[in-house]
Amino acid sequence: MSSRSSVYTALVLVQVFFATLPIAVKVALRDLSSPALALIRVSGAALLFVVIHQSTVRERVRGRRDILLLAVYSLFGVVLNQLLYITALTMTTATAAQTLVAAGPAMTLLIAIVMGRESATPLKWIGIALAGTGALLLVGVGVGEGRALGNLLALSNVAAYSIYLVISRDLLRRYNALTVITWVFGFGVIGMLPWGLGPVLREVGGAGRDTWLAMGWIILFPSVAAYYLNVWALARAEASLVSTFVYLQPMMTAVMASLVLKEHASARMIPAAALIFAGVAVAIRAGQLAKRAQPVSAAGQEG
Repeated sequence: MSSRSSVYTALVLVQVFFATLPIAVKVALRDLSSPALALIRVSGAALLFVVIHQSTVRERVRGRRDILLLAVYSLFGVVLNQLLYITALTMTTATAAQTLVAAGPAMTLLIAIVMGRESATPLKWIGIALAGTGALLLVGVGVGEGRALGNLLALSNVAAYSIYLVISRDLLRRYNALTVITWVFGFGVIGMLPWGLGPVLREVGGAGRDTWLAMGWIILFPSVAAYYLNVWALARAEASLVSTFVYLQPMMTAVMASLVLKEHASARMIPAAALIFAGVAVAIRAGQLAKRAQPVSAAGQEG
């Protein structure tokens, strides 16, 4: 298999694994509360990341300032991200939540512009406006169906993770991505303990076989395997290509949610999804044009 084909295969698998996440979470939520599920997921993933890191990279973090930054990154990339997303799935459908996740690239671009990390162009603003309109439309669709709060929490999860992506770029240029992920998940366990320890102690005894199978899947595939394959692909392909594959997630989730959870996507979601996808496409295209207009330097190259 060629190097490019291997990258494509890895990226498709990443989207398949991420698309299964809300399905497996919905199953596990039958016996566990969202704080308990989030703590179990983050703890299991952190343990596996430590094992993988120590078996491969074994890179040390240099200095207290970098350790403090990793703790801050964890607040947005793991603690808020997990609690908001899993809680959202108790209030909305898997399909709606994953469609909002697809707005991530445009949300990340908006936050990068606001924080002065990227320059604004008319094409970028058009992409942000399209995706933002689609996201707000999807939240509005949820009002009539009693899912507005869940959709809003899912959108807040996207914002938290987008902040993490923007602020973590500095350390990702100086450390191996696996080192950053391992520390971020490690701090995530600490940050999640006050919210999840009590529920875990109360609820694990009553969890059934299906719940533990779902948790095993959540830890191994949408957490560790997906993150690891994404990092592997980013080292071999441009970030814009990796971002493009996010389009596959909502469609995959919709099919699986229909088969496993008997969910049916509302026809009113279609225009919202179309606007989100169009906005992400325009945002990615704007990023490609901006990179072509700048001289390439090894120090500034991302991915």
